[in-house]
Amino acid sequence: MIQEKVARGGLTAIGIAVLLVAWLQMLLIRYMSVVGGLLIVGLAGATVLAHFARAGRATRVVQAVAIVGVLAEIVWLISGWYPLLVTGQVAAVVVAFACLVTTWTARRRDSVADGRTLGRTVLRGAGLLVAGVAAVLSAALLVNAVTPVPVATALQSATGYGNSFEPAKPMASTVVSNTRLINDIKYGDKYPNSYLDVYIAGNDPTVSRPTYVIVHGGGFILGDKLGGDPNAADHTFALGNAPVLDAGYNLVSIGYGLAPRTPYPTPVIQLTQAIEFLKTHGGEYGLDMSRVVLSGGSAGGHIVGQYANIQTNPAYARQMNIAPSLNRDQLKAVVFDSAPFDPRRAGRTEAPALAQDWLFGLCLRVYVGTTTARFDEASVTDHATAEFPPAFIADGNTGTFPDQARDFAARLNELGVRNALDLYPVSEVTLGHTFMSAPSPRTDDYNRRKIEFLRSVVG
Repeated sequence: MIQEKVARGGLTAIGIAVLLVAWLQMLLIRYMSVVGGLLIVGLAGATVLAHFARAGRATRVVQAVAIVGVLAEIVWLISGWYPLLVTGQVAAVVVAFACLVTTWTARRRDSVADGRTLGRTVLRGAGLLVAGVAAVLSAALLVNAVTPVPVATALQSATGYGNSFEPAKPMASTVVSNTRLINDIKYGDKYPNSYLDVYIAGNDPTVSRPTYVIVHGGGFILGDKLGGDPNAADHTFALGNAPVLDAGYNLVSIGYGLAPRTPYPTPVIQLTQAIEFLKTHGGEYGLDMSRVVLSGGSAGGHIVGQYANIQTNPAYARQMNIAPSLNRDQLKAVVFDSAPFDPRRAGRTEAPALAQDWLFGLCLRVYVGTTTARFDEASVTDHATAEFPPAFIADGNTGTFPDQARDFAARLNELGVRNALDLYPVSEVTLGHTFMSAPSPRTDDYNRRKIEFLRSVVG
């Protein structure tokens, strides 16, 4: 009897521990493998304690589900197959609550035999309340593990972003700071948000200028062509690119459909459609489409990276089943601002910012999915060739992807592709994700170096 009570106490403790570890595995994206090892230990311990607790049918349930969880976690650690990770998490939550229900039932039976007290009744009520909250949180985390769509949809609803086949505003031409803005020009019919804005430097469309095409960020689920990336420190966006306008470029800001309703790789297809439209109609706005610079921040950087690979890597264009829309001679350069070049590491920022890890990992799953084949296909770094355009690569150093920027620059160096890597050490200054969208001395340095680089490759 004493042995059973000790085992039940241990079962309670391990049930709580397994539940907490399962939550951590769902939240700490960059440490999933380490936490998975702890979960395996916890589930194995639950099978042993369930045997000594002698809880009858509940013992068999705990042991069977725990074994499933252990096997799922082990095979996931080896193979990386995401459904097994979810299976292990579901099994862990089931085992945790089965352990708690088993011990609670046994203690309730013992308390009835010993006689109820007010203290025990209060403790039982508090325990049920805590268990209810834990059950709700577990359910929410498991739903998000299975599909991040509800969270992404809620974020879009809360922030006002989404998909529409109607323009944000009626198309109009206005002048702001000596720059003519022509907003909401329709470039396509098939996909939502197929509109673009044109910014004519000096309010003079008769002057043919190089074309600087901007693709906004927002984790593929937020943002728009006017406001840019809501994750940025200050998303005044296109007019915030005044240094580019002053350097003699006209700007085009591209809208595209947002995931999950507009899945991968639709934004890349939409960028292709927008470029085709500009090749036909760009002369009306003074756009020189023989001198094009692509620029993308965050998710937008990934989109323009894939697009650039399609223009310069015929095998990749066939793999993506997207026809090139620019000749290599027309695509003069690509500017990357805090871009995730390797989707496999989207949930692993440097220096680590756990909240950013979770958010970026969620956005990745919403847009790209979870399969290894899809990650490999979506990698900008893996598909770059010696024909890739000159690249200006910039990023912050905290809660963002400077390690990926270094790896991409190193890959371009191996290929003999001209590039400039613009990074600051964290020991010198702390710069966040897409820091270059906010006014600061570092942003001024960034703009100066970027314009110098573009002047050297575009003319």
